[in-house]
Amino acid sequence: MTSVAMIGCGWAGVRHAQAFRQCGARVAWAVDVVESRAAELRRQLNSEARLATDYQEALRDPRVDAVDICLPHDLHEPVALAAAQAGKHILCEKPLAATLEEADRMIAACEKAGVVLMIAENERFSPLALKVRQLLDQGVIGKPALFLMTRQCYLTRSFLEDRRWFLNAKTAAGGIMMSGGVHDFSTALLLIGDVHSVYSLRAPQRFLEMEGDDTSVALVSFKNGVVGSFVQSFVMKSLVTAAGSEIHTLRIDGDLGSIIVEDGHTIRLYSEQAEMRSGETLVQHEIYVPEQDTFFLEVQHFLDCLRTGNEPVTSGRAMRRPLEIVLAAYRSMETGAPVFLS
Repeated sequence: MTSVAMIGCGWAGVRHAQAFRQCGARVAWAVDVVESRAAELRRQLNSEARLATDYQEALRDPRVDAVDICLPHDLHEPVALAAAQAGKHILCEKPLAATLEEADRMIAACEKAGVVLMIAENERFSPLALKVRQLLDQGVIGKPALFLMTRQCYLTRSFLEDRRWFLNAKTAAGGIMMSGGVHDFSTALLLIGDVHSVYSLRAPQRFLEMEGDDTSVALVSFKNGVVGSFVQSFVMKSLVTAAGSEIHTLRIDGDLGSIIVEDGHTIRLYSEQAEMRSGETLVQHEIYVPEQDTFFLEVQHFLDCLRTGNEPVTSGRAMRRPLEIVLAAYRSMETGAPVFLS
């Protein structure tokens, strides 16, 4: 049985810990600078996990096989480096790091130590995204030309109270373009391909207590010619977002049709392919994709990689590119010019 130390016991840490338990792993340590949070995680798991406020205690435990890092973004690197040096495999919440330099040091340290470094990019395991990828591979909309994504959220008081560190641009490594954009760029890389350039703008700030961007937009040119638009917002208020939920939308238009996702589980498809029309009339096809717990799926994949030795699909090297695109978007916000990626 794999033994895991949870380092960071906030919202993400709890979700990860629950997934580890569901996958049959043992949560041996609950580590948090606020000991009551660690104790609450242990209570929710109904486990005998040891508690600590210093992650080094868990790293010294020879029974610990892996650590799960769920900390403010600027702490990913130092904890990952220490874990690699201790010979522990690493599952680290997205983003990989706060800077590319930190990311490269994490990747190099884990490769040198021979330990797995997987980034917990749960949306990469979304059955919905994988189904859209399958449809694109089947050519149902022909050659994609336009890619549109929105992440609609609203900063609730409970969100801010649970993540005070998120208000600081240094600890959060930005704002919503980092926290949400890194998700969406990862999905875009899966669905469309690599990015050529990014032009990004930051909207007027609504939540003044937040140093990073609470709403920003990125216009992206992909290397295959597709044009994409990404809207990331903590100010888009509706009955859904005001209650704390998020709304994610996706639209891909090609020369033979369109794929549209607006509710998180239904794909609407229009295609000019003969077998998908009614005579000369376009037909709306609806493909329902049952929702699954993507935290469970990513943890299951991590444990599988530890067992088989396979490289995770969201390895440190794979998740470096979404981080690079996000950082390019921030440079564009600062300079007012597009940023070109190699």
